[in-house]
Formats: sequence, C-alpha cells, structure tokens
Amino acid sequence: MNVEEYERMYSLEDTYWWFQGRMRMIEAILARYMRQKPRKGRVLDVGCGTGLMLSRLKKWEPTGLDFSRLAMNFSRKRGVRNLTIGDVVRLPVQSNSMDLILALDLIEHIERDDLMAKEFHRVLRRGGYLMATVPAHQSLWSDHDIALHHFRRYSARGFLKLLRDAGFKPVKFSFGITFTYPVVVTFRKLQLMWQRQVGINSPARAKSHLIPLPKFLNTPLIWLLHMEAFLLKYIDLPFGVSLITLCRKV
Repeated sequence: MNVEEYERMYSLEDTYWWFQGRMRMIEAILARYMRQKPRKGRVLDVGCGTGLMLSRLKKWEPTGLDFSRLAMNFSRKRGVRNLTIGDVVRLPVQSNSMDLILALDLIEHIERDDLMAKEFHRVLRRGGYLMATVPAHQSLWSDHDIALHHFRRYSARGFLKLLRDAGFKPVKFSFGITFTYPVVVTFRKLQLMWQRQVGINSPARAKSHLIPLPKFLNTPLIWLLHMEAFLLKYIDLPFGVSLITLCRKV
C-alpha cells in the first residue's frame, strides 16, 4: 500500500466502523467455530499491517508477518513485539507448525494467490485453521482497490475454489459487511459515473474510501456490524461487501 494509506489505517483502526466491525466478526467466528484453541506462539497474522488484530489476540502470543517495514513500525507503536518481515508466498516458517493463520484483507494484494494459499496449507498443522477475509464482487472495483494495490475482488465461487484447491475445508463461509451493502454499492456506482463524467480515472490520483465520519454516524455503523457478528455465529449471510471464512487444513 501507499505510505499515506498505512498512516490513515493506523490513525483510524481503533475507532473506525469498518475495522472495529470486522474485528468483532472475526472474534465471534473464532470463538464459535474453532474446535480447539491455538497454542501460545502458534498463531501467525500474515500481512499484519499496523497490528490491530495482533494487539487483540495477544493472549495467544501471535507473530505478525508483513513485507513492509513501515507496517512493522506501526505495529511496534501498538506494543507488538513478535514481528518478522517476509515474503507471503515464501513464508519463513516451518511446515506443520501453526495452529491458526490470519489473512485479513490480504489475499487480494497478491498476484499469485494460489501460491500463497498453498503456503498457508504447508505452514499449518493438520487440522489447523485459516481465518481469511477478502473484498467481494469484481463489479465493485473502484479507485479504493487501486489505492490499496489490489489485484482483484472475489466471487464466492472463485474464493471457495482457491481454498479447496489448496487443500482447505471451509468450516464457516459467508459474506460480511452486509447491512451497509446497498449504501456501498450506490456510492461506488455514483462515484464511477462522476469520475467518467469529469474524466478522473488516473491510478496516481486513486485514494481509499476510509473517510473519517462524525461520531453520530460512526457509532451506529459499529453497532450494525456488531449485530452482524452475532448473526455470523449462527447463520451465513447471503450478500455483502466482503467474504469471510474459517477453514481447516485437511
């Protein structure tokens, strides 16, 4: 990602509805569907970014891995210490050594996502878990994806195929960020129409859609996603901006 995107992410993650809601969904799914809790030191957050999930899962003494030294610096500001720089398609980790891998909004950044999925499978012990989220629907592609250096957005069928081809069996597979989906779709379509009309389509001018919101808007959005997190413990959601899965190595 661009330097300014890391800075924006770090400044917003502790309060912004998207990050706080996604974090609650992940925690809810892990608590509901993992049959065996991971051992300390056997959790790897690949593409850990600025360290939000590492700080939330510190009871498991996770390790954060990212290719960016800037990301490492932001993670250290959160008090995270178990950090390593590495290539996500050549993980510097022993085979069959991890109980849980987190890949949160990471896979879409990697051109050879099939190689990365196979690396996840290699590193996990038999029966270990992969917790992953990706952006859904290529039709929602926008300058947000360009600014964050995405290669693609995923269909449910395509994401399932990627996981199964790598040797994973989904335990939980659902769309997420569902309640705000109509708003996001409308915003993206209107933005695209406006950009075409005024002729703004340069990748150099692309920016993410992490727009600071006033508290009276941000707080209700967080509670909406907390409701989604509760529902995800019991049902799969039929549509949404993201895809979210917990799957096991078989």
